[in-house]
Amino acid sequence: MFDFFDFVTLDDGERPVLALVEHLRGERPLDKLVRAFVRRRGQVRFIDAGEPDVPFAETGTPTWDGLPLDRYLSVLDLLNPMHRLWSDGRWNKLATAHGCYWRKCSFCDVGLDYIARYEPLPARALVDRIEAVLAETGQTGFHFTDEAAPPAALRALAAELRRRKLAISWWGNVRFEKAFTPELCRELADSGCIAVSGGLEAASDRLLKLMNKGVTVAQAARAAKAFADAGILVHAYLMYGFPTQTVGETVDALETVRQLFAEGCLHSGYFHRFACTVHSPVGRRPEAFGGTLIPLPPGPFAKNDIGFADPAGTDLDALGRGLRKALYNFMHGVGLDADVRSWFDFAAPRPTVKRGSVARALGR
Repeated sequence: MFDFFDFVTLDDGERPVLALVEHLRGERPLDKLVRAFVRRRGQVRFIDAGEPDVPFAETGTPTWDGLPLDRYLSVLDLLNPMHRLWSDGRWNKLATAHGCYWRKCSFCDVGLDYIARYEPLPARALVDRIEAVLAETGQTGFHFTDEAAPPAALRALAAELRRRKLAISWWGNVRFEKAFTPELCRELADSGCIAVSGGLEAASDRLLKLMNKGVTVAQAARAAKAFADAGILVHAYLMYGFPTQTVGETVDALETVRQLFAEGCLHSGYFHRFACTVHSPVGRRPEAFGGTLIPLPPGPFAKNDIGFADPAGTDLDALGRGLRKALYNFMHGVGLDADVRSWFDFAAPRPTVKRGSVARALGR
């Protein structure tokens, strides 16, 4: 790498790049760089003077000045409704905060600064940035890139957009919390919210507790339905292969997801295969999650993904094929009355989740 690059910096770039610029101007010695890798005399060194990061409220508004925005391609995913939004390059990117306000999920890199350091931006400052980006790009669509935006922050954003009479379209990530009531979701839709993504993960109360998600399946169903009833597209991040997750629990998860689509709670979803990272609670304390780590081979640079040996011994490849096939059909309204075992190419166990469970959670 260092045959091609002089410096590599980690995490948020403002403070490291400012320090690097000062060094290149001769105003700062090499040993006072911030979170920077550099090669000297054939050896790669990591240097960190430990200076605090620039506060999120002081980082300023992103600028695309000089970029030929009208010449960028948008390669649209035609199969997944939410992926169509992700792959459209015309969305302006902003964040309502730095980091994650929850920062407890056991599969997440909660030990890293981009998650752990939570700094919300006041609604007025955020809408100031929206107005500045609007004036520069002429694009009225905004993607808020937060790990998850809290309900109170989104309510304040909606109120400020209405106060300034700004007409934009926006979408982003949320947690399916009970605070997302039908009333709040209607307020968000009125302010321009067109879509949200939220983590339902393994769609199992046992596993959601083990993941430290702080939500239940029933709670997530009610929040998702509130968004959907407000005319907002709802996408679910789903997960399989989490430590100790059995084949039966995965089949149960698919049955729950089937019911969520059938009840109009979800429009889109994607099953991600669990990956263990060294900065997550699972990676730091694998024994607490019923597994062991497979050591990384030695290497000259950082690696985050690490192998995880799960005693459940599940054939994740076979499960993944069935989950993907089922979800593709659910998103197109196909197979919503079928037995979920039919999507797998092996003899899957009968689901223990009762039919009508989601309907009952919705009070029907």
